[in-house]
Amino acid sequence: MDSRKETIKKIKSLLRFHRNGLTITDIAEKLHLNRNSTAKYLEILLISGDVNLNTIGPAKVYTVSQKMPISAMLKFSADIILLIDNEMHVLDANENAINVLGMSRENLIGILIQDVKSPLITSLSIPDVLNEIQITGEIQREFSISLKNEDHHYRMRLIPTVFDNMDEGLTIIGEDITKQIQFEQSLMISETRYRAIVQDQTDVICRWRPNGEITFINESLSRFSGISCSSIRGENIFSYIFLEDIPLIKEKITQLTPSQPILSFDIRLIGKQGVNYWYQWDTRGIFDNAGILIECQSVGRDINTERQQAQKIHESEERFHMITDHSPFPISIIDDSGTFLYVNKKFTQLFGYTLEDIPTENDWFSMAFPDTAEHTEAVLTLKYNFNPAVTGEVKACVFPVTCKDGAVRQINFFRATLHSGEQFVVYEDLTPKQEAERLHTVLATIVNSSNNAMDLYRNLNSTSPQR
Repeated sequence: MDSRKETIKKIKSLLRFHRNGLTITDIAEKLHLNRNSTAKYLEILLISGDVNLNTIGPAKVYTVSQKMPISAMLKFSADIILLIDNEMHVLDANENAINVLGMSRENLIGILIQDVKSPLITSLSIPDVLNEIQITGEIQREFSISLKNEDHHYRMRLIPTVFDNMDEGLTIIGEDITKQIQFEQSLMISETRYRAIVQDQTDVICRWRPNGEITFINESLSRFSGISCSSIRGENIFSYIFLEDIPLIKEKITQLTPSQPILSFDIRLIGKQGVNYWYQWDTRGIFDNAGILIECQSVGRDINTERQQAQKIHESEERFHMITDHSPFPISIIDDSGTFLYVNKKFTQLFGYTLEDIPTENDWFSMAFPDTAEHTEAVLTLKYNFNPAVTGEVKACVFPVTCKDGAVRQINFFRATLHSGEQFVVYEDLTPKQEAERLHTVLATIVNSSNNAMDLYRNLNSTSPQR
């Protein structure tokens, strides 16, 4: 390296370590140079753009330039860059431009821009837009072209430029936006499909902020509530929720977290006629990067009919329990596997057993019929040969049943098969009736065998239980 280049390199290196700048005298002293020579070197660097000159009072302070040379910009830019002089000749081009134009640098540099045979340049119509550029300054064009049998989308900027030699010209900067356009098209298609799916849903869909402000509703919710899909500004979801259910939904959204973003609960929505309807309200929380809930998306499924049916079933069950619990007869319900589903209070009072004591009919039979022969007969009759073939048909038979306290009672079994296949059994205690009949027979026998009142008195005393 010659001494001139070496000196210039040292000056540039020195200025890089003194960001605030140095005067000619400072540089000459630090590098042990002649002051006049130093001034000439700085003049060369100033012309080349490698240093800047700042005047501070009487002093001239030189700093290293932060400008990127245009050659570096051309080399490292990901865009297409072409430099055109005032006579429309190509002054320079970066590698991306050369690749897209399909020409070598030797064939490209120096030719007229309109002679470049490329659809990219042809689409710019440069000779036709020169007047527009001179009037409006920078202009921008977007278009699609076919390159190598593939469609490409470009955004091109044509910028009036003044070069270092003060000549005017034009800089063409092109950006390949093919992927961006494809993404936008894909996003638009996806959004169109999403909206079509959402709008066609029979479920109601709503997006709303934690304060209740509605940001989106689908057609189903619009029809239900009377809110226009295009006029949701100022609408609040809490205005369409039954007043008693608002505390529930406010409490539930406080339980949403990024780790548990979904909750489901039942609330009542108010329709446009002012009538309440039950909805299963599945809500997903949407959080920002800090984990703060910023929006909720709720999908509501109409469960009003289900709730009404459940209420009717509940009321029916209440009536059933009221009737059976106050029935003078023991009652039980047994499923098709032999498991006791229900026994009423009279059952427990008469036999002494609760559901915990006799989970299955087999458990009860083993205690109700301790005699092996009676047990076998009861099982065969009541469980296998006795099941009514016709649903709802009631049949009866009598068996002696041993209660929990050891007492034996004559029980008439009335069994009916329900539509569900379960057995509804009513038990009639015949023991008091049979005892009354026995006493009546004894009394008749005594009366018939007595000749006078004194004999009758003695017979009654002899048959009366001893106290």
